[in-house]
Amino acid sequence: MQKKDLSKLVLTTLLTGSVLWGGTAFAAEENLQEFSLDTMVVTATRTEMSVKEAPSAVQVVDSKKLEQTQAKTLHDALKGALGVNVFNDFQGRSNVSIRGSESRHVLIMVDGKRLGGEAAYNSANAWDVDRIRMEDVERVEIIRGPAGALYGSDAMGGVINVVTKTPNKTTAVINYEHGWYENGKGAGYKSNLYLQGAEKNYTYKINAGLNNSRPYDTLNPSDKAPAGSYGDYNFYGEERPLSVNVGYTFDNGNKLGFDFSRFKEETQKKGSPNRTFMAASGAPIKPMTPYQDKIQTIWNDIKRTDYAVTYQGSDDKQDWMFRAYKSVFDKNYKNQNLTRMTTGGHHLQWKLQAPKIDTIKRTLSVIEGKDTFNLGDKNKLTAGFEYRKDESEGTRLKKASTSLSGPTAHDAFDKAAINYMAAYVQDEFRPDDKWLLIPSVRFDHSDQFSNKLTSNLAATYNAADDVRVKAVVGQGYKTPTVNDLYIFWEMYAQNPGGPGQFYVGNPDLKPEKSLSYELSVEKDWGDRSTVHLGVFRSEVKDLISTYWTGKLTDDDQDLYPGVNGDQVMAYKNIPEATLQGVELYGSHRLGKNIYLNAGYTFLDAKDKTNGTRLKDRAKHQVTFGVSYQPENIYAWDLSFDLVSNLGYYFNNGDKSTMGNFVYETKDFTIANIMASRHLNKDTKIYLGIDNISNHQNFGPYSDGNLGRLYRVGMEYKF
Repeated sequence: MQKKDLSKLVLTTLLTGSVLWGGTAFAAEENLQEFSLDTMVVTATRTEMSVKEAPSAVQVVDSKKLEQTQAKTLHDALKGALGVNVFNDFQGRSNVSIRGSESRHVLIMVDGKRLGGEAAYNSANAWDVDRIRMEDVERVEIIRGPAGALYGSDAMGGVINVVTKTPNKTTAVINYEHGWYENGKGAGYKSNLYLQGAEKNYTYKINAGLNNSRPYDTLNPSDKAPAGSYGDYNFYGEERPLSVNVGYTFDNGNKLGFDFSRFKEETQKKGSPNRTFMAASGAPIKPMTPYQDKIQTIWNDIKRTDYAVTYQGSDDKQDWMFRAYKSVFDKNYKNQNLTRMTTGGHHLQWKLQAPKIDTIKRTLSVIEGKDTFNLGDKNKLTAGFEYRKDESEGTRLKKASTSLSGPTAHDAFDKAAINYMAAYVQDEFRPDDKWLLIPSVRFDHSDQFSNKLTSNLAATYNAADDVRVKAVVGQGYKTPTVNDLYIFWEMYAQNPGGPGQFYVGNPDLKPEKSLSYELSVEKDWGDRSTVHLGVFRSEVKDLISTYWTGKLTDDDQDLYPGVNGDQVMAYKNIPEATLQGVELYGSHRLGKNIYLNAGYTFLDAKDKTNGTRLKDRAKHQVTFGVSYQPENIYAWDLSFDLVSNLGYYFNNGDKSTMGNFVYETKDFTIANIMASRHLNKDTKIYLGIDNISNHQNFGPYSDGNLGRLYRVGMEYKF
């Protein structure tokens, strides 16, 4: 039986079974989450505050939404979020942008902790969007706009904080999902076991998964296909996430928690055969011209290990926390070619060439603490500190004073570190019942860059019981990474599609800085509806960007021995860029069980130096979602959401080559649907389709949508 027929059979069986079960109706034993405008968040101010009250633009993806959409990764959770664009590049990395910011300007945390991950300019945070699992997550908090006054570097575009569950009872959940694309290629399965328990003073959580992804083979034998656009599109293989938490509550209410997590990923991808003729430059290709066939295989093995210990407590006067944690990221990347020469019409034996090895180890060590003091009815003061050491070592780094360890430029290896120390203070001041004023300031010191003072002033004015006016003026900044300063790496080798690219760091880079403004008004209609209208503008200076130096590696073989035909790429600061726009969104509860939300974002993102648009951003984004949440758990629970990107500015992979990028605009819509229901009290099945419209765009320089994805899964609680 073919895979396509088997998939249809699975769907038919599950649908038929659910219809037969549908004849029996029982009242739900668990209360569904009520629609509420007073959802509490902690990320916006580092203190607990309702979304309605918080001046910053905040969105919460709660546990009910995560369960209803069967979100398995952070990527899934961010689908449909207002002003958030999650796009895949040609390697399958899920870059996330908030209000047009670059992915590296979005600080992603888990329970307020940073993650050690990729340090590369173009992939910071990108892989983590798919690596962060949702089975242990209570909610995802999204802050649109800079938060440098509280979180320092990396929060220039916004913050995404994944808040995990706090055990309050003993339970366990097993989940299994199988997925496949329209043509039967790619996807694979995801499986997970989640255990939690609470007894007397102790709590614990264990979350373990085993995921297996399959290759999405876009093999195209056409000679007209752009180089690198076919073969295995994605990295595929196994992922094994594991996390453990143990907590103890003392008799006085203070809490001590220990966290351990590990994520292992063993993946690979294989390119299609690449044929190179050995004719002299300009000579015609004759039938007996010698040629070489090459098949490239890349292995990408990842391990990230996180440790944390947290001690915290609270009473009527204060709420404090002290934490130490470490995140260690190890990457082993191997690129190996299998080649065969054909001369005189005779094939020689295949030969396995020496592999190109890439190792990266990044260690993030943090000690931090904060205390919130209740100074009366009108003041709540929060003060905190942070020490952070960011260390990297590997084959992609080389300082000017460090010698190569071998005869070619591929034999680089170096290490470097950046140390940070910071202190911040914030005051929540309520002069009367109508006003909330929140000034905050943070001082950052680094051993690589000059000291930085970042401030923020936010306000909420309750014009009426159901009308709020909010304003924020804030600063953000981002320091260059070790990778930006000292990279020495051939990112792309020369190929028939054009020259390669060899990247070198710039130790003279300056930190990026931003000044942002936003003004909004919100209106409620009872407890069923709310509408938000806002404008925002962010002025970014010294934006770090890549550029071609105008040199080739051939021009200086003393600096780049053994590497030929590559453009020498480097980093520079762009004087100024602007990101500005308008946000309009609203939510409404229609009747008792139907929830609606819709949003629109206009974005004008430009490099002010040359007046060009910033790529991978839509000028207009429309979001819409509807969900049906029946009280009867044996009825179908339905969720539908879509994101339309209009005027999306991108690099057209069909027309671009390595040395000549072609930029165009396009319109596309990504819509998803999910349906679930209980077979019995403890067992739930779900059926879903992602990217219903089957939008596809993959290649060497595209945003990487693979097309329609079918999902079938089952969940069992005990």
